[in-house]
Amino acid sequence: MADTKKSGAVRCVIVTPEQTSLDTQARSVTLPLFDGLRGVGPGHAHFIGRLNAGEVRIVGEQGGTADAVRRLFVEGGFVEVAHDTVTVITQRAMPADKVDATAARAELEKVSSARAVGDEAIDAKLRAEQAARALVRAARGR
Repeated sequence: MADTKKSGAVRCVIVTPEQTSLDTQARSVTLPLFDGLRGVGPGHAHFIGRLNAGEVRIVGEQGGTADAVRRLFVEGGFVEVAHDTVTVITQRAMPADKVDATAARAELEKVSSARAVGDEAIDAKLRAEQAARALVRAARGR
């Protein structure tokens, strides 16, 4: 990859256990952190954060138009921002335009109707519902 300091861009790398899903440069990246959205651009301060299920938005990807937005659904994980590089480590990553809206709604319905007993099971159900809702939102494009 080209030197990001010279290009005024950030490198965005998204990794799952199976593969590197994305390795590109862009003008900015927006991340769904556990405590809210955070935008990252060139020269951003270093940090490590916990990701929530949601969309990573990549604006002005190298090779595209300046305002083009690429959206990828990620199912939680962690992010490290350092030296103009955004590294996302997640269990699942997929282009938002490849999310099947019908399957996403069916998954949300299945998770919502499941019964959970006990604190751990209830916490797991709530996390699964949150991820399923984020997947439905990604399928809708917002």
